[in-house]
Amino acid sequence: MNKVKKKIVLYFILCMFGCIVVEGIVGSILDIVMAKVETPTGTVALVTICTFIVLSVANIIGGAYIFSRLTGKAFEKESMRQINERNMLYSCIAHDLKTPMTSVQGFASALKEGKVKPEEQKEIYDIIYNKSCYMNELLDTMFAFSKLNTKDYKLSCRERDLCGLVRELVALNYDEFETRNMNLDIDIPEEALKCNIDEKEMKRAISNLLVNAYKHNENGANILVRVSNQGDMINVIVADDGNTITKEDAKTLFEPFAKGDESRSGGKGTGLGLAISSLVAKKHDGKLYIDDKVDGYTKGFVICLKKR
Repeated sequence: MNKVKKKIVLYFILCMFGCIVVEGIVGSILDIVMAKVETPTGTVALVTICTFIVLSVANIIGGAYIFSRLTGKAFEKESMRQINERNMLYSCIAHDLKTPMTSVQGFASALKEGKVKPEEQKEIYDIIYNKSCYMNELLDTMFAFSKLNTKDYKLSCRERDLCGLVRELVALNYDEFETRNMNLDIDIPEEALKCNIDEKEMKRAISNLLVNAYKHNENGANILVRVSNQGDMINVIVADDGNTITKEDAKTLFEPFAKGDESRSGGKGTGLGLAISSLVAKKHDGKLYIDDKVDGYTKGFVICLKKR
């Protein structure tokens, strides 16, 4: 939508400039005509003034018409983009739900018909539970993305220590890093660094970065989780020493459904994680960006927030 606003401003400036230029040309032509009339009568002057007024009104109407057509096309294009984005979202979610749902139905049917041996039932129950959790996670992701894209959605902010929050999230994900033999470097100050944040949404944003770090890097990778005080800003950094991100991928990585290269995406997920983290940061008047100059690491994802 910001791109549309910029286009509208540009169209307005161009149309206004065009109207001024045309009006200047019309005025100059009428001045030349009047100059050639040796003794202009009141009637000639009146006709000239009326002609100028008519041409000026026509110029304004023409400029307004052109502006209307240009803005109409811009809004139509943006509307189609949003429709395509929603359709892509539903398509991706439906595609990702199909496989686990088929598995759940198959295993449930086998249990119902008594085809599963008693000693195997616990394993089947665990599979059904894990598959259902995965489906629920996909739906939560879809709802989160849709909600954050709604203008009427308001954050529920309160003062919170970011250092404590990040420690909690690292602890929750620690087993995942350990299972993959990843070397986790935690650099979080002991003192509190407070921001006015929506705790639930910020947890989602930072968790997405942590999940990306262990899901999209090789086993044994080095991971950095850092909270740093930068003047009136606080940075939350999740960095790794895996594959670099190309400049081409970096341009679209925070857009919906952008998954980067195969080594990062692994062909799984809807590509909404970083898009959601970016939206959450923007909702907090902050930003999410890629830093390729984190010492000892190939890339870092940085959530930058203002102190409150």
